[in-house]
Amino acid sequence: MGLTLTRCVGEELQLIFDENMTAADLQELLRDGVTISLRKIHRQHEELQAKLHITAPRSVTVLRTELLQR
Repeated sequence: MGLTLTRCVGEELQLIFDENMTAADLQELLRDGVTISLRKIHRQHEELQAKLHITAPRSVTVLRTELLQR
């Protein structure tokens, strides 16, 4: 299972790794990694948007960068 997000030109995602990650979590991250797939590119109201699908272990937090700036 993963997360699907839409990003516009100039928008970013940030991957945050849990500093309290267990050895098992780290092994899972090293074994499986993080996968980011481009699902679709389309134009909405004169702006290009990309739909991304991210699959990562639970020890990895995926955030829209604008949420970190609050």
